[in-house]
Amino acid sequence: MTFFALDVAPWESSDWPKAYATSPYMSTNSWLCFRFLVLLFFVLHFIANMLYYWNEEHWLYWIYLSRWTIACEVVQECIYFLLCFWGSVLLEHGLKTPTLPVLVKIHMAMKCMVLPTCCLSSGLYWTFSEHLPPPYVSAAVHGGDVIVIHLSFFLGRFPYAFNKCGWVLLWGGSFSMWSLIHFLLKIGRADTCQEYPKNECPIYGPLDWHYAYRTELIVCFGAVVGPPLFGGLYTGLTMLRDRCDHSAKVMREATLLPQEENVKLESDTVRSDQLKCGLNCGV
Repeated sequence: MTFFALDVAPWESSDWPKAYATSPYMSTNSWLCFRFLVLLFFVLHFIANMLYYWNEEHWLYWIYLSRWTIACEVVQECIYFLLCFWGSVLLEHGLKTPTLPVLVKIHMAMKCMVLPTCCLSSGLYWTFSEHLPPPYVSAAVHGGDVIVIHLSFFLGRFPYAFNKCGWVLLWGGSFSMWSLIHFLLKIGRADTCQEYPKNECPIYGPLDWHYAYRTELIVCFGAVVGPPLFGGLYTGLTMLRDRCDHSAKVMREATLLPQEENVKLESDTVRSDQLKCGLNCGV
């Protein structure tokens, strides 16, 4: 069983526009407008957050998991909007793509990374930040993004499944490796910390590689527990969401019924030919 799946199950690959460009609660055009508003939210708050902190932090702005996450959220929302627009055009003209587009696969991987990671990065920020309460531009990307991205998830039909939980492991593993490189190169942070010189301050307290054994245990525990925990959580949320979406089941059955009828028709034709052959052979 793979944990890095990139399919749109339970939808057929050719039916990806129905998963991306439709919503059980609004029309296709309304859903497209909603996706644009979500994209606008992420882009504007990302720019505002960067401008607010850049003069103080410069390139150190990028050392934090939350900044990785918001940047990835912006990119995947751009792709999501493009796919929604493309899918709406295909649905309007009754067209399909022969295979699952590469852009859908790229978005699938990115979405499966940021969906659970935005919760994790926001939790780390509100638990260990020394600058609470934060300014609005910081709160918007450490909690506001969680609300918006999950609202989008529940209003749409993004096809999450347990076999996609490996993508969060890739994301978390990449940041864990970065935290080790950050420690070895003594990059430090823009602000100071009490325990160490400025160039030795860890990105986050739990990932303090001065205590290598403890940090290794935390990373290994996260690698073992995190993916199945988040995978199970979002698989359950997807099932609960889809139980309220009766129209999606009708849309999928409408795609499968013609195929089933063709198979039945071909089967009946074969039986009829065999019967005729049997009668003729008997004569």
